[in-house]
Amino acid sequence: MPSSSRRWKFRIEHLLGAAAENTRFLQEMTFDEFAEDDKTLKAVVWNLTIIGEIVRHVPPEVQQRYHQIPWAAIRGMRNRIVHEYDTIDAELVWNVVRDEFPPLIPIFIRLLEETEE
Repeated sequence: MPSSSRRWKFRIEHLLGAAAENTRFLQEMTFDEFAEDDKTLKAVVWNLTIIGEIVRHVPPEVQQRYHQIPWAAIRGMRNRIVHEYDTIDAELVWNVVRDEFPPLIPIFIRLLEETEE
Protein backbone atom coordinates (compact mmCIF):
# COMPACT_ATOMS: atom_id res chain seq x y z
CA MET A 1 0.00 0.00 0.00
CA PRO A 2 1.53 3.35 -0.96
CA SER A 3 2.37 5.63 1.91
CA SER A 4 -0.01 8.38 0.79
CA SER A 5 -3.05 6.09 0.98
CA ARG A 6 -2.39 4.78 4.49
CA ARG A 7 -4.96 5.77 7.02
CA TRP A 8 -3.81 7.84 9.96
CA LYS A 9 -4.80 5.29 12.63
CA PHE A 10 -2.66 2.71 10.88
CA ARG A 11 0.18 5.20 11.16
CA ILE A 12 -0.43 5.68 14.90
CA GLU A 13 0.11 1.94 15.32
CA HIS A 14 3.50 2.45 13.64
CA LEU A 15 4.18 5.37 15.98
CA LEU A 16 3.60 3.11 18.97
CA GLY A 17 5.91 0.50 17.45
CA ALA A 18 8.66 3.08 16.87
CA ALA A 19 8.29 4.39 20.43
CA ALA A 20 8.49 0.85 21.82
CA GLU A 21 11.62 0.19 19.77
CA ASN A 22 13.25 3.34 21.10
CA THR A 23 12.47 2.33 24.66
CA ARG A 24 13.92 -1.11 24.03
CA PHE A 25 17.04 0.33 22.34
CA LEU A 26 17.83 2.50 25.37
CA GLN A 27 16.69 0.13 28.08
CA GLU A 28 20.11 -1.21 29.10
CA MET A 29 22.14 1.90 28.28
CA THR A 30 23.48 4.86 30.18
CA PHE A 31 23.46 8.24 28.49
CA ASP A 32 27.22 8.06 27.91
CA GLU A 33 26.91 4.66 26.24
CA PHE A 34 24.09 5.97 24.07
CA ALA A 35 25.97 9.12 23.05
CA GLU A 36 28.96 7.04 21.97
CA ASP A 37 26.97 4.37 20.12
CA ASP A 38 26.42 5.72 16.60
CA LYS A 39 24.21 2.80 15.53
CA THR A 40 21.81 3.16 18.42
CA LEU A 41 21.74 6.95 18.14
CA LYS A 42 20.91 6.74 14.44
CA ALA A 43 18.27 4.06 14.99
CA VAL A 44 16.56 6.13 17.70
CA VAL A 45 16.75 9.29 15.59
CA TRP A 46 15.25 7.44 12.63
CA ASN A 47 12.32 6.36 14.79
CA LEU A 48 11.82 9.94 15.99
CA THR A 49 11.78 11.02 12.34
CA ILE A 50 9.10 8.42 11.60
CA ILE A 51 7.07 9.55 14.61
CA GLY A 52 7.28 13.18 13.50
CA GLU A 53 6.13 12.25 10.02
CA ILE A 54 3.23 10.16 11.33
CA VAL A 55 1.74 12.97 13.42
CA ARG A 56 1.54 15.15 10.31
CA HIS A 57 -1.23 12.85 9.07
CA VAL A 58 -3.47 13.04 12.13
CA PRO A 59 -6.53 15.16 11.31
CA PRO A 60 -6.66 18.60 12.94
CA GLU A 61 -9.90 17.79 14.78
CA VAL A 62 -8.23 14.77 16.41
CA GLN A 63 -5.22 16.87 17.32
CA GLN A 64 -7.53 19.41 18.95
CA ARG A 65 -9.37 16.70 20.88
CA TYR A 66 -6.06 15.31 22.19
CA HIS A 67 -4.50 18.68 22.92
CA GLN A 68 -2.28 17.21 25.66
CA ILE A 69 -0.13 15.66 22.93
CA PRO A 70 2.48 18.22 21.84
CA TRP A 71 1.80 17.76 18.13
CA ALA A 72 3.83 20.76 16.98
CA ALA A 73 6.81 19.81 19.14
CA ILE A 74 6.80 16.27 17.75
CA ARG A 75 6.69 17.59 14.18
CA GLY A 76 9.35 20.14 15.10
CA MET A 77 11.65 17.42 16.38
CA ARG A 78 11.31 15.63 13.06
CA ASN A 79 12.02 18.83 11.15
CA ARG A 80 15.04 19.60 13.27
CA ILE A 81 16.45 16.11 12.72
CA VAL A 82 15.87 16.23 8.98
CA HIS A 83 17.09 19.76 8.36
CA GLU A 84 19.84 19.92 10.97
CA TYR A 85 21.01 16.32 10.72
CA ASP A 86 24.63 17.35 11.19
CA THR A 87 23.98 18.76 14.66
CA ILE A 88 21.91 16.08 16.40
CA ASP A 89 21.89 16.71 20.14
CA ALA A 90 22.21 13.27 21.78
CA GLU A 91 21.13 14.64 25.15
CA LEU A 92 17.94 16.12 23.71
CA VAL A 93 17.17 12.83 21.93
CA TRP A 94 17.85 10.88 25.14
CA ASN A 95 15.55 13.15 27.18
CA VAL A 96 12.75 12.97 24.65
CA VAL A 97 12.84 9.18 24.44
CA ARG A 98 13.41 8.48 28.13
CA ASP A 99 11.39 11.25 29.80
CA GLU A 100 9.05 13.13 27.50
CA PHE A 101 7.56 10.51 25.19
CA PRO A 102 6.62 7.66 27.58
CA PRO A 103 3.78 9.60 29.28
CA LEU A 104 2.25 10.17 25.83
CA ILE A 105 1.98 6.46 25.03
CA PRO A 106 -1.26 5.88 27.00
CA ILE A 107 -2.78 8.94 25.33
CA PHE A 108 -1.94 7.60 21.86
CA ILE A 109 -3.43 4.23 22.83
CA ARG A 110 -6.58 5.95 24.08
CA LEU A 111 -6.70 7.98 20.86
CA LEU A 112 -6.69 4.72 18.87
CA GLU A 113 -9.45 3.25 20.99
CA GLU A 114 -11.71 6.32 21.08
CA THR A 115 -11.52 7.70 17.55
CA GLU A 116 -12.75 6.63 14.15
CA GLU A 117 -11.12 7.32 10.81
